[in-house]
Amino acid sequence: MSVSFVVYIDESGDTGLEQVKTPDDPKGATEWLVLSAFLLRAQNDSKMVTWTRDVQATFSSKRADLHFNKLLPFKKTLVCSALATKQAKCFVVMSNKKNIEKYKNPRLDDDNKAWIYWFLTRLLLERVTAFCAQNVPEERKGQDKLRIIFSRRGDLTYKDFTDYLWKMYYERGFQVLGYKELDWSVIDFDEIYAHDHGDKAGLQLADVIAGAFFQAVELNRGEQVECDPSYAKLLKPLMHHNGNRWHLGFGVKPMPMLHEMKLTDPQKQIFTIYGANAKSWKKK
Repeated sequence: MSVSFVVYIDESGDTGLEQVKTPDDPKGATEWLVLSAFLLRAQNDSKMVTWTRDVQATFSSKRADLHFNKLLPFKKTLVCSALATKQAKCFVVMSNKKNIEKYKNPRLDDDNKAWIYWFLTRLLLERVTAFCAQNVPEERKGQDKLRIIFSRRGDLTYKDFTDYLWKMYYERGFQVLGYKELDWSVIDFDEIYAHDHGDKAGLQLADVIAGAFFQAVELNRGEQVECDPSYAKLLKPLMHHNGNRWHLGFGVKPMPMLHEMKLTDPQKQIFTIYGANAKSWKKK
């Protein structure tokens, strides 16, 4: 077996559910939690430092690492425009947490706040592994694997994710809540890692994806009251689609369904850019 694909996973937003912000009230946890996947062929993994330098080449920075949320607006535009030219596929899961405010998973300890992160990771990897499997030659099926690299969060234990993954593997074939299966043919349980943001350039590029989509929907971000979809729009060449330029549900996965979110008009913009229409906001 060999590693043929590498995916870097990062997030923007938090896992808090006790009190979730609303469009007109800045108090509480973030309204959104966005997870991003920056996927590339393994032969391009050695280029990550170069790619990170490339996307910052048009401006100077005193920071040793690239962190999207700390960039000035014009730098965010330059970074997203440059990143969109790279040979990668990207995916986001965008969870609006208003519908699960104060929710507690009855099967877990009340202090366990990681479940939402791992559940969204599952949705992300459903899409990532499907893409990888589709791009493995028939004669290499089961041999070409995916390396999964998380941006380390202090409140998460990554062994828990491996345990969660094993649980899903043992329960495969029993579809739960209508969700898809991961494509297990590309999963290698020994190829799951967590690194600090500054240690892996690929994680810094995943941070750009997560940050851009987070800013497209999150209101009341400190001094930034309004959301801004312009950065995420620039990333469209990277975002996975179904072959007919349909991104929703493929490269861009909203959670829950769009018609259940009760979004403001500014928040709807990014989903319209990625394929939502008038019917998307009506209960089916």
